[in-house]
Amino acid sequence: MPRRDLFFLFFLALIFNFALASFVSGPWYVDDAYYFGGALRLASGEGFTEPYLWNYLGNPTALPQPSHLYWMPLTSIIAALSMMAFGQSFAAARLPLILIASLLPLITYHCSLLTTGLRRHALAAGLLAIFCGFYAIYWGTTDSFALYAVVVSLTFVALWRGLEIGDWRLVIAAGACAGLAHLTRADGVLVLLLLVLWTIGQELFGGKGRSFVIRHSSSVVVGYLLVMLPWFIRNFIVAGSPFGVGGAGTLWLIEYNDIFNYPPNLTPARYFAADWSVILDGKLQSLISNLQTIVAVQGMIFLTPLIAIGLWQLRKHMLYRIVTLYAVLLYAAMTFAFSLPGMRGGLFHSGAALMPFYFPAALIGLDATIDWIAARLKHWKPEVAKRNFTVLVVALAATLTLALTIPRLSGSGEDSMFALLRDLPREAVVMSNNPPGVWVATGHPGIPLPNGDGDTVIALADQFNVRYIVMDQNITPGLIPLYENDGTEWLRLIRREGDVKLFEVIR
Repeated sequence: MPRRDLFFLFFLALIFNFALASFVSGPWYVDDAYYFGGALRLASGEGFTEPYLWNYLGNPTALPQPSHLYWMPLTSIIAALSMMAFGQSFAAARLPLILIASLLPLITYHCSLLTTGLRRHALAAGLLAIFCGFYAIYWGTTDSFALYAVVVSLTFVALWRGLEIGDWRLVIAAGACAGLAHLTRADGVLVLLLLVLWTIGQELFGGKGRSFVIRHSSSVVVGYLLVMLPWFIRNFIVAGSPFGVGGAGTLWLIEYNDIFNYPPNLTPARYFAADWSVILDGKLQSLISNLQTIVAVQGMIFLTPLIAIGLWQLRKHMLYRIVTLYAVLLYAAMTFAFSLPGMRGGLFHSGAALMPFYFPAALIGLDATIDWIAARLKHWKPEVAKRNFTVLVVALAATLTLALTIPRLSGSGEDSMFALLRDLPREAVVMSNNPPGVWVATGHPGIPLPNGDGDTVIALADQFNVRYIVMDQNITPGLIPLYENDGTEWLRLIRREGDVKLFEVIR
């Protein structure tokens, strides 16, 4: 690999990612705030605890509670280590994550060289990993996008190479990377499933002996457990389960807001007793939404047909067979199993891991398309067309990325809510739509608005000693009367700004 290309891609990615990050001064959505809040607690010596809830899975009863029982901890751990070194700030927290994101073009470059060996393909694919549409603005957050993409892509490369040359050490490394993927995202367990299925498949379809399969499957599991076993032990101690609480319960969501039911009631019995038309409609909506994510987000629309053609051209390449199997597992899980979380961001997050492979495929698809056209239009010069259209594809991706990104640099949209809360007693518990964001911005512990009615709100206010409730128009139907009537005899409206209303619980 030409070093000048790697240096060019890395520093261009750094400049671009830092430039976008410079417009964002703090967490601007729930996931971002949750991981940053967890990092702040770790960096300040509070350990894996959190003074807020973001859902009611696991039936919590008090604040603070053990953290990262639903979302995974690695993003917060990395951000916390950076804050321990450089100070407790959002800039310090996201510094290592921006650096990690800037490695993605290099990984993409390498994956492209593994397929065709063409520098034009590799350099263009690396540039597409920088100008990557919807994902670009998320590289500069304290969310799991970039970290997950890096560890999963390294997993696939290590597994492919390890099995190709029979090196068990690389297979252990693949297992360890799968552990890091799971430590980053709960659905990272799919990566472990993929690795085990693939190694077993070597006996069934690859002509390998049973001893080969046992040795390498064991290597995968050993590498995985080296990373995950300490976290499993921690979860078992604090939650009674190695996998934390609530994650599997999202299989039984009838609607997404069920995740905020209190008390939690996500059970198979409730699910199968529901109206099947509602359940099937949720699956259909998930299918449509996830197809839109594949086409518009992962394929940036204009790259989608090129990616499809490229994947077909690469169908015999073992690395791309691994990638394709993961894509199938991921799409199936996020559409037919975890349908509602999948369409609400699950596929968007985890699909980032496919980008280092999709972009090289797009360049191969572009060349195949040009060759097909040139065979029918004799005046075309295919090699010249390939160079010109490669430049055009990168330019179009850069233009689209800027068009998607610039309008989103203006702020989180929650500043008015935080402004209403800043001069309240710091220890007061606040119920809101974004408890992690409220705590990060104001220091107030908090719990989420429930999927329920006034009685549910009263029960939660009593259980968690809630003093203030902040609502806007983004609420569930059962809370609309409280919002529109400006409270009740036990809930008094004390401030408002725009459509954001601050209520005080009267006791």
